[in-house]
Amino acid sequence: MSNNHSYTDWVESYFVKYPDVPREVIVKEDLLRQGMNFTNAALPDGGFRYKTYFLFTYDKTLRSELGEEDPFLVPEDLRIRKGPYDLLDTLIHVYHNTDSPYLVDRVDGTIQLLLEGKPIAEVVLPKKPPYYGKSFDDGTRYESIVSLVQDHVAFSVPNRICQYFFKKEQCLFCDINMNVKQISKFKDKLGDIGAILNPDRVAEVLEIMVKIDDPEIPIRAFYMTSGSILNPIKGKTDLDFSLEYVSKIREHIGNKTPIVLITQAQTKEQVKILKASGVTVHNANLEVWDPDLFQWLCPGKSRTIGRETWIKRLVDSVDVMGEGNVSPNMVTGVEMAQPHGFKTVGEAIESNRECYEFLMSHGVIPHLDSWCIERESVLGDHPAIPLDFFIEIDKLWFEIWDKYKMPQVTGYGPMGGPGRAFYGNSGHADMGPRPSSEAISHFNLPLDEGGWLD
Repeated sequence: MSNNHSYTDWVESYFVKYPDVPREVIVKEDLLRQGMNFTNAALPDGGFRYKTYFLFTYDKTLRSELGEEDPFLVPEDLRIRKGPYDLLDTLIHVYHNTDSPYLVDRVDGTIQLLLEGKPIAEVVLPKKPPYYGKSFDDGTRYESIVSLVQDHVAFSVPNRICQYFFKKEQCLFCDINMNVKQISKFKDKLGDIGAILNPDRVAEVLEIMVKIDDPEIPIRAFYMTSGSILNPIKGKTDLDFSLEYVSKIREHIGNKTPIVLITQAQTKEQVKILKASGVTVHNANLEVWDPDLFQWLCPGKSRTIGRETWIKRLVDSVDVMGEGNVSPNMVTGVEMAQPHGFKTVGEAIESNRECYEFLMSHGVIPHLDSWCIERESVLGDHPAIPLDFFIEIDKLWFEIWDKYKMPQVTGYGPMGGPGRAFYGNSGHADMGPRPSSEAISHFNLPLDEGGWLD
């Protein structure tokens, strides 16, 4: 960015540089890499769905750095719309950074997103569900057991400890174990959650959630993940551990709501067991494609299963689960982490082209999470990845997804254009024509056919 231009000028220059990319994608990706801050005036006391820190911190600013300020004052996610850029409704996961150039504030009675003090979009805070704030007898809050994210997704993490950390083999961008330590300091607000959640409690809270009759926050999918389990927990392997929760959940809520289960890569026979138990989507997160970077960034996964076996198991899973029901996460941007990552955006994009071509041509649809650098991860001091990378990667994903006419990913909501997507962690689902366009028919599906149901 030139010293002669403001940050706002720099962001707006990308609208000219990438005329084929929705402005919603450009603004969203910059918010995910730079984060946002909030004024107290923007946040009504208790009147919105706040962060529960159910998995990672997703923050640049540590809770301990906020002093006496309520550490749970910021929302889990939010929507931006309208403003001078005429943005369509766009959902964004909140990456809290008190040094961000973006600020959410109240201006003339409305909540606005400001860039360098200038309003650029209206902000809609997420609605607080009626069960938020309720507790079990021991004080554990319901939302600490199952959180609501993106207005339509229930998310639970039954095991909040990744065992790769015990041997210092964790993924270098991950802070799951540090997040557990962080939330344990707030027992007065959340109760004594513990590292392992009670399966009966998970099923009980989820049943309450799906029965809430509110068209603004219907539960369209349930996500469940855990820290990697290498040694049995209470005598249960990682597969058996997950199956206990799936069984309890299906007993309570039936088979209508898709269950998206995220574990390590499983064999084809193990995936058959998962599907038979009631799992709708199985995601074994690959994280990064390049062989050398996979070994460096994901040392535990590399040692215990290995990249080639991991990829083979993903492809084999499609035979069992079907297209649209195998969707590993890729942490986009981490392939440019230094000192070993790609030095140029072009090199990083070409590596991902190979990834998306191979996976999607075999029925595997990767979903993207833009790398929000978390301070207490190994790579916590890394500078932000260039905005060009995130725009180019979203373009690439959309290009190849469209090329193979892949279905929408079950449980991840509508994809294929701004104003439609419910996925807050990346702009790839917002890529595509405006909803009114009839140019590509499979982008314009009704809600219940648009990526929620298989």
